[in-house]
Amino acid sequence: MTILATQNPWHIPVLFHEILEGISLHQDRQNIVVDATLWLWWHAIWILSKMNEGDIFIAFDADSDNLKSAQINIEAQIWSELKNKNIKIHYIHSNFRLLKENLLNVWVDKITNIYYDFGVNSVHYDNAEKWFSFRLSWPLDLRYDRTSWKSAKDVVNTYDEQELRKIFYSYWEEKKTPFIVEAILQARKIAPISTTDELADIIQKSSFDPKSKTRVFQALRIEVNDEFWSIRDSLKEAIEMLEVGWTMECITFHSLEDRIVKEIFAGFCEEEIDDFTGQTIKTWIAKKITKKPIIPTAEELERNPRSRSAKLRIIQKIRNI
Repeated sequence: MTILATQNPWHIPVLFHEILEGISLHQDRQNIVVDATLWLWWHAIWILSKMNEGDIFIAFDADSDNLKSAQINIEAQIWSELKNKNIKIHYIHSNFRLLKENLLNVWVDKITNIYYDFGVNSVHYDNAEKWFSFRLSWPLDLRYDRTSWKSAKDVVNTYDEQELRKIFYSYWEEKKTPFIVEAILQARKIAPISTTDELADIIQKSSFDPKSKTRVFQALRIEVNDEFWSIRDSLKEAIEMLEVGWTMECITFHSLEDRIVKEIFAGFCEEEIDDFTGQTIKTWIAKKITKKPIIPTAEELERNPRSRSAKLRIIQKIRNI
């Protein structure tokens, strides 16, 4: 089955072929594959076309619109094939942080492959209805899941000075953090900051660095969606549920995401020795398939400049916890 990256006007998948090459589908047993970040349907539709009789595919997405769009596209393209093979698909509207809970809810306690495509996709920036860009006047939201309680407006208008400084500096090391935070505190005394352009204007006037707007909005998005803790929690649940001999793959898009994945993968792939007794406290449970992260080729960078910071890491589970 040939899938062209130009088919979808909203989103071009990154490291598409590389992540698919890391997924092994066996012919002599049931495959249970988890797409932890469905976004639209690129990886999913290719994998589903290769799956066998009675296999199970489970797709997570915190954005209900993306989930519905993906389901429509998948069923429009390969519905008859899925029906003939009796392939079961579970579409789960949830953050991947709740991986184990949601898998158990659909009677799945073991999986054979799982892959993550972290960060925000092109839809959220390019589609006006998503309100993720600061280039126009939109509600200050930044939630993937509009049913969750905390929006960027809540963060900007209720967090105290130290909390705001922490997220702007810790997440993106924004050097103008003190000036930006002070400007936010002063502005919200007059009236709540409610739109993306209001906040962008405050940042611009207090920083004078055009990149500050990008960094602050990304830091807010990470805070609103609790992205870093979601990654940590989900990867730990995923390795527990992954069957021995099968793989986990992660695509990251900036250094802090990649650092988290790298550290957690290292913890899965290294022994822990007691400093006093010299005894092994924890045995390594996985091995690295990629010694160094896979990065986009020059051809992909030319086709999709947004892929420039992407890194793909893959591990294989070799023993149970």
